[in-house]
Amino acid sequence: MVIRVNITYLRPRLSQYIGMAEHGGKKVIIARHGKPAAALVSMADFRRIWKDEDAELYGPVDPVTGRRRGGLRLSGMLERGLARLRRQGKTLDDALADEKEE
Repeated sequence: MVIRVNITYLRPRLSQYIGMAEHGGKKVIIARHGKPAAALVSMADFRRIWKDEDAELYGPVDPVTGRRRGGLRLSGMLERGLARLRRQGKTLDDALADEKEE
């Protein structure tokens, strides 16, 4: 279950909402000026999210060896940026050199 709460309402009740996330498994979306700014989740959820992100960046862990098979995987934004440079016929070194000149 997801609960949405404004930060001004949350501030005096933070302990209560931490308990809800920790023991009740609820996820709390904290809004500032009506827009989502942060989230409060249990440590179990946090570890799951972190593990998924870790696997996305560094590849899956081999269940036999316990080691990662691949190297660093690029984020989507970085991948798209490098693809754009390739289409322009530039290398990353060219782009970095252009950045220094500016």
